[in-house]
Amino acid sequence: MIARSEEKVRLAIIGCGAVAEERYLPAFNLVSNLALTHIVDLDVERAQDVANRFRIPNCVDDYRAVFDQVDAVVVATPPKSHARISIDCLNQGLHVLCEKPLATSVEEAQEMINASKQTHTHLAVGMIRRLSWSSQLLNRLVQSGMLGNIRRFDVEEGGEFNWPLRTGHMFQDSNSGGVLADAGSHIIDLLLWSLGSQRAQLVSCRDDNWGGVEANAIIELTVERCSRPVPGRVELSFTRSLRNTLRIYGEKGCLEAPTRGGPEVFFYPDDEQTDPVVLRSLNAKPRKRVEEFAVQLSNFLDSIVNDSKDYVSADETLMTISLIEQCHCSKERLVQSWEMKHLESFFGDEKNG
Repeated sequence: MIARSEEKVRLAIIGCGAVAEERYLPAFNLVSNLALTHIVDLDVERAQDVANRFRIPNCVDDYRAVFDQVDAVVVATPPKSHARISIDCLNQGLHVLCEKPLATSVEEAQEMINASKQTHTHLAVGMIRRLSWSSQLLNRLVQSGMLGNIRRFDVEEGGEFNWPLRTGHMFQDSNSGGVLADAGSHIIDLLLWSLGSQRAQLVSCRDDNWGGVEANAIIELTVERCSRPVPGRVELSFTRSLRNTLRIYGEKGCLEAPTRGGPEVFFYPDDEQTDPVVLRSLNAKPRKRVEEFAVQLSNFLDSIVNDSKDYVSADETLMTISLIEQCHCSKERLVQSWEMKHLESFFGDEKNG
């Protein structure tokens, strides 16, 4: 139960890696109805250093030590531990905001959802990309029907990986590392949410995983909508600069929004062949990503206090998890531009001659 006498939700953050230090901890200072009382990390020396810098009163190396001390937790550990930690916390009656990806499999995610339902606790997922002004506007415009029938989509996100990791899980764990689990969790969720659907079919996935984790991937899928299935393509990269936009094509034009957020959405009345109409929300004042994390935290805490749901629920991420899991199981090898296979057509006649 919430400690009403304190008038704030008591919260612990489990894991003090990059997303905690760069995003959550600065965001905590922007949220009024929050008392951050504990930080948890296996590396207790680092946790103590972070606790000192952010003035967090308690530092422990075992998340179970906070069970009777807080009302809610943020789980910001490597993905393979999300299910175990979250379920343990939920079973103790704690509300959970879990970083993406929620789990490494649909089976794990369903176990987490079951624990939340059985204990009547909140289980939210940190799908922060939905909170950008451009994502919010894109979602409203697509749902308004301004494009008419949706015909296809095309998404690209890529750039040289430069996130300040504390551990090597991103490039060591084939189930929870790589560009599919990392960027793919955000991009597929953003795509499905923008199209207003949680039903999709994987057509194909090609990536450059030769036995470790993939740094590049191209996914083809079909998203089911009430009117008709919508085919499209998603390209992801940790090594190459890509367009970094989501394009949705309809019979009346094309909407394009930045995948990493921004203040504007672009409308092309004739696909993207003409100058776009720039669309912006009236209240779209510039804000930093940390401020979006503060909004996410505030929504989660308000939901706990008011027994409402103003967050991305675990159920909403099941389709994304399923698609990524299918990609890992059925992927084909991505042919790179420097491979000889691309030159066969040029030398075929000489070989035959």
